[in-house]
Amino acid sequence: MFIRPLFPLPQRFPRKALVLALGVALMPALAHAADAGTVAAPSSATATAADATKAQSLGTVYVTGNTVNTLAPSAPPLEATQPTSVIDERFIRDALRYNANYDDIVKYSPSMTVTSPEGPGLGKNEGISLRGFQDGQFNITFDGIPFGDASDFHHTTSAYFSNHVLGQAQIDRGPGGGSTIGNATFGGTIGLRSRDPSLVDGFTPYLTIGSWNTQAGGLSLDQHYGDTGVFLEASKESSDTFLKNTEDDRGHLFAKVVTQVSAETTLTVVASANHETQNTVQGATLAQINAHGWRFGLDDNPALQTYKGYNNASYRSSFDYVGVTSRLGDWDIDNKLYYNNFDHWANKTKDATDDNPADNGVTFYNAAGKKLGKSSTDVPGKQTDAQFHAFGDVLRLSRETGPGTLQLGAWFERNLDDRYSRPMDFSTGQTTGTKYGYAYNYQLADRTDTIQPYVQYDWHLTPSITVSPGLRYSRAERTLDATVNKSDTPAPLNAKATYDAWLPSISLHDALSPTWSAYAQLATGFLAPPIDVIYINGSQDLKPEQTRNLQLGTTYATGDLSFGADVYYIDFVNYIAETTIATANGNESLYVNGGGAIYKGVEVEATLALDKRWSVYANAAYNLATYKHSDVQVAATPKLTGTLGLIYGAKEGYFGSLMTKFTGSQYGLDNTTDASGNTVFANSQHLGGFTTADAALGYRSNSGPWGAKGYSISLDVNNLFDVHKLIAYAGSQSVSGTPLYFGLAGRGVFLDLSIKL
Repeated sequence: MFIRPLFPLPQRFPRKALVLALGVALMPALAHAADAGTVAAPSSATATAADATKAQSLGTVYVTGNTVNTLAPSAPPLEATQPTSVIDERFIRDALRYNANYDDIVKYSPSMTVTSPEGPGLGKNEGISLRGFQDGQFNITFDGIPFGDASDFHHTTSAYFSNHVLGQAQIDRGPGGGSTIGNATFGGTIGLRSRDPSLVDGFTPYLTIGSWNTQAGGLSLDQHYGDTGVFLEASKESSDTFLKNTEDDRGHLFAKVVTQVSAETTLTVVASANHETQNTVQGATLAQINAHGWRFGLDDNPALQTYKGYNNASYRSSFDYVGVTSRLGDWDIDNKLYYNNFDHWANKTKDATDDNPADNGVTFYNAAGKKLGKSSTDVPGKQTDAQFHAFGDVLRLSRETGPGTLQLGAWFERNLDDRYSRPMDFSTGQTTGTKYGYAYNYQLADRTDTIQPYVQYDWHLTPSITVSPGLRYSRAERTLDATVNKSDTPAPLNAKATYDAWLPSISLHDALSPTWSAYAQLATGFLAPPIDVIYINGSQDLKPEQTRNLQLGTTYATGDLSFGADVYYIDFVNYIAETTIATANGNESLYVNGGGAIYKGVEVEATLALDKRWSVYANAAYNLATYKHSDVQVAATPKLTGTLGLIYGAKEGYFGSLMTKFTGSQYGLDNTTDASGNTVFANSQHLGGFTTADAALGYRSNSGPWGAKGYSISLDVNNLFDVHKLIAYAGSQSVSGTPLYFGLAGRGVFLDLSIKL
């Protein structure tokens, strides 16, 4: 009843999308014709909500004895009601080095692009893109709990979870239904799942040595005490990283305890703590790359702003929750009470890429804003700290009622955020004061309260067809209390802004046969503006982003082949674009209303099992994102991406893979600021496409010397052919305006060893 006004048919639906949509429409007839005369297996559409939840949390199963399950790096599940790829634990362990990050895990999936300029699992990486949506425009969840920086919902990949504690990743390239929670559901969801205690008890020490003086070691424990399983993990890693003078060091603690309280009740407790220090880079000019090579990052000259000792950061984070799953009468209950925090402390020069000593200079002010003196040679910069504490609860209820399954739930969160920045003379270690009389550039506290209740009903129209209407209410209330506001003219500020929307959705899933399904989805999306719109001058009137999403797709899975294909069309209203302006504190981000944008594309993914050990994997995606009424492409959105891989897997003995990833050309910028201060939308900073290859070869045994319960040794090679390309635009220098870039990390070779005792 609400669909017609919310989802008008797009006037310019992509031609390629129409072709695939026609194919999807014809699939029921094709599938039923192909299966004529066969006995149909029980349809997945008739599974209970509890079964569906279990399937998603414990691993996707297509058909009994499916060879593809153990060989696919990424595969679409038959139960999907939107474009979905599941990355299994087996591939995570076999194809990636032990201390890889979750961005390394998802990079081969359709429509994903990842930039890791310091090397795999090394350094700070916020360059993850899904269909062209940038980090902060899509959700990332951990065991079903959304998380992200309080300011704009972005993530720091290396500061949370390493490969070794993750058991699965599920990428939903769509807004989901009413039961999908998160701040940016329209962009999709990367769902990370923690690793469960192993069925085999024991201690597992492991180590990694590799390129760029990378050294890592850790110890994990799997143990069962009656009905309680325990998984503990501690690790330490240090590396010089691919970029020179950008040393990275991190430690990680993780614990998961799962207790079967009764036949119908399970208690799960998860706790983690992480600490990382690194010297942070902001990119490099072409002149610097030509003069110093692709490894140029920072230098060791304390007279320059590029000195590594003036550009260092510390990241501390934790993620803890208590979860209960149970059955009360006819209701299935899943509740998680959680706390997570993130603290980013940093020193940063005025421009960490500026190696011209003539651009140095520090001015000192007293508490009245009066100029006290100036040094033309001292190095200017700032010291900052940003930390948030998030407290929340995710409640999910479901029950069978009538001809389907009713789902109810809610997500509640309070996020407390504190930030400051104070100007520094790094040559002397003194604070300088400001011309406004404040000791800080800004000093503020803000709070974000989020509430998202939802209802969804999975209505089984027939044994094979399920229609799932849903409705979610999303409300984000931001409150700012600034002693010194972050604006061109700093001053105290107290402000509040509330953003909310009703988000209806509907999906249709047709289990055409035991091995073939099709789906269609209509949904709305919503994203509250970042906190910057409150405390930066000129941004206060921005409205929240809203989207209308249309998706059609199909999945197919037999013991030897899995296949998925989809088309999508997303209509943006109030698209918030980021621009850069020069301020007394250096280049700062400003957010402007880009009017609207259209995202549309086609995605295909398949795995073919050649036998029980060899498989071939491939995907391809066409993603076009442009601002409305123009041909200006949204920045950092490559039109074409693709993956081709050969995988060899066995439960015992040799394993390996050769994966290639193609990322098409893109633009680094989609807007500029003219002399009058107006935002002008136009493309510039073109970046060419590139292809990289990663390889892995290893051997595992379920037994070993000295009574060991098993061991594993593997060699992982990233960027096998040592390709060097510019992969991301990183802004421009403050004084000269010279463009900055990140390059592709060169070949990295890593040896992983582990033994279970």
